[in-house]
Amino acid sequence: MFASGNLRVGQYAPHGAMAPHSHDHDSLGLILDGDFVEQIGASERRYTRGCVTFGPAGVTHSQRFGADGARQIIVMPQSDWLSYLAGKGVRLSDAPFVHGPQFFQLGTKLLREIQSDDDFAPLARESILLEIIAAFGRAGHAHPAGRPPAWLAAARDYLHAHAASPLSMKDIARAAGRHEIHLAREFKRYFGVSVGSYLRQARTERAAGLLRTTSANITDIALRCGFASHAHLCRVFKAHYGLTPSQYRAGAFRL
Repeated sequence: MFASGNLRVGQYAPHGAMAPHSHDHDSLGLILDGDFVEQIGASERRYTRGCVTFGPAGVTHSQRFGADGARQIIVMPQSDWLSYLAGKGVRLSDAPFVHGPQFFQLGTKLLREIQSDDDFAPLARESILLEIIAAFGRAGHAHPAGRPPAWLAAARDYLHAHAASPLSMKDIARAAGRHEIHLAREFKRYFGVSVGSYLRQARTERAAGLLRTTSANITDIALRCGFASHAHLCRVFKAHYGLTPSQYRAGAFRL
């Protein structure tokens, strides 16, 4: 684990868990790799690469980590940053979280500067952190408080279980026992992305896990994860992570 001032990088083991606990300070987490489910108050959220989360001080929460574990940059934000967000209407007491490719890109830049020890690194880190705060505030908190209803959680679980198979909205809606339109609206409301984007993300993150943990060739990984070809995986992977699968496997931006 790297730690310096108001920044640290945490690494979490596959299938690990953290018992309910709280912190005496506010924090932001930027997920770099892997995924985990967090129970915070009455709300259950699934965080993946490119998520930024806000944890208010004193709020009890617990985590369950996925098959690939997780890695995140944890930030202790300055009080004036939080005052600015609150003044712009961001309801920090709701423990908001957002997701987007810009956060992965900013996270990789921040990780490079964490690894750097030249005279300009502290200024660069602060600049990137301010970009993250601004993007976090702009994204707001589109996700409603509270645990997703059982049928919607079932739809999400069905999507993960069958991510490598050809799926349609009809398939997922049928598994959830809801109409496609209702599924599409509520999925976006709770998880912040469309069903199609979530499926693409799940496939891409599964491919990333196989790239990190196996020596399988990239074409085999593409087919195992539901992509049509090596080229299809490369195109989606580069759009999502900013790296080709080969660059990712070579260990770019990893501690």
